[in-house]
Amino acid sequence: MLVNIFLDFNTVIVNLDSVSDDLKAEYIGNIENSVKSLMTTIEENIAAKENDEKIPETGKTVLRQQYALVKAIEVWISELKNFIKP
Repeated sequence: MLVNIFLDFNTVIVNLDSVSDDLKAEYIGNIENSVKSLMTTIEENIAAKENDEKIPETGKTVLRQQYALVKAIEVWISELKNFIKP
């Protein structure tokens, strides 16, 4: 699911200026919904695995990196929505 979010995110960034404001809002809304779902999943994974000694530190680091990336996308979406006319 994470890969799909990033592919969608990249597609939107590249093509956003070439679509109507209505489509921009739709695309951003779709990504926003996916990001919220992904964030919930990542937070649950972190909570379940952060203190599990059987999980290698590299795996925990990947989860924290995924969390940081999704948070950055949330900020981008929030800022972008200010420029889209409803």
